[in-house]
Amino acid sequence: MNINEALDYVHGLRWMSKKLGLTKTEALLDLVGNPEKKLKFIHVGGTNGKGSTSAMLAEILRCTGLKVGLFTSPFIMRFNERIMVSTAEAYNKDSLFGFKEIPDQALADLVTFVKAAVDKMEEPPSEFEVVTVIGLLYFLEQNCDVVVLEVGMGGEFDATNVIPAPLATILVNIGLDHMQYLGNTVAEIARTKSGIIKSRSDVVFYGECPEAEAEIENRCKETGSKLTIPDFKTIKVKKADLGGQSFAYGEYDIEMPMIGAYQRKNAAVVMEAVELLKKKGLRIDREAVEQGIKNTKWIARLEKLAENPLIFVDGSHNPQGMRATIDTIKNCIEVKKPGSPKVICVFGVMADKDVDGILKIMAEAASEIICVQPLYPRAMNCEDLYEKTSLLCGNEVDTVICGGDVPAGIEKALERASDKDIVLCLGSLYMASEVRNYISGLKEHN
Repeated sequence: MNINEALDYVHGLRWMSKKLGLTKTEALLDLVGNPEKKLKFIHVGGTNGKGSTSAMLAEILRCTGLKVGLFTSPFIMRFNERIMVSTAEAYNKDSLFGFKEIPDQALADLVTFVKAAVDKMEEPPSEFEVVTVIGLLYFLEQNCDVVVLEVGMGGEFDATNVIPAPLATILVNIGLDHMQYLGNTVAEIARTKSGIIKSRSDVVFYGECPEAEAEIENRCKETGSKLTIPDFKTIKVKKADLGGQSFAYGEYDIEMPMIGAYQRKNAAVVMEAVELLKKKGLRIDREAVEQGIKNTKWIARLEKLAENPLIFVDGSHNPQGMRATIDTIKNCIEVKKPGSPKVICVFGVMADKDVDGILKIMAEAASEIICVQPLYPRAMNCEDLYEKTSLLCGNEVDTVICGGDVPAGIEKALERASDKDIVLCLGSLYMASEVRNYISGLKEHN
């Protein structure tokens, strides 16, 4: 099986039953030798910030001399991004993320191996269940010292929850998302997500949400787990603008290329997790923490792609994520004031998201909104998005435009932007690759 055949097979499982439960994942793991029982994990769940939090922690651990596996989703540019490894020897500057993706041949070989096991099962597993198993097998094959494992969706019944008790459990910011699967309130969603907390665990929670905190506290009491919540008020900001930020937290002086107050808070969560890991015997010094966070790259999270005008891409796909993004912009520049830069938003979104909630927040900073339709089956039709945006935001923003596909929308934004303006490409991680490819092509052409 070559890489194209392997990916076709895996993607074909997307339409298989997504019935809640761990039974199929556990059955598949039994058939392939239970790699999860031979690895050490840090489990990262929550709603917003899982990826960048996982990446910071993984890079810190690499800086200590460990070989680290990193499992995340969704991918942005290539499927292989979901399964990455970094070694103590070198920071991979050539990688988009700083980690080395699973090679095509290794991925194809593991898909072939796992498919043979799937063929023995009465009920086939879903795509995510198979990818999780492939990732675990690869991390074992690579002799990873520790794996930072990001939850896909939810928690209690997420395929990643087949692992034994991890070294630490991290729950980042929790909000409303995937409500058709996880619950209709923040409390219900937090209850589901807290299901990754196992007996007598060490848990770090982002906080800032009383409803979610109550559920997580209950779960910790039920499981005899210890809960830590960072005190964000003790973060001392030295610099924060669209070029990066520096701040102090506890004993650490942090320089961070990623922008946004929420990334400072994610870093504080990571540093609290580090303290727990040190008590478990991991030797993590101050230099490793500071260098690890400074090294961390995580694309499509308020990622700067170009200047003059400034172009950012961000995968804000729910109101909570959009709030963090828009607040970051508002904290860095004056918006909608005479003489201030225009903020032109190129906006595409999946039809099953809280589009109204996202738009209302976006309109606080946007001077113009250009609606686009990403190349993804669940994407909202451009004309429908334009009508909704016009209705909800027509009195709040100067201009609403139906932009067509993502490249056409970006082109319209650049035609309308001066060098001092800001173009924000927002609404979905599923359109980030289109944005990055188009901007990269412009740079090469120029």
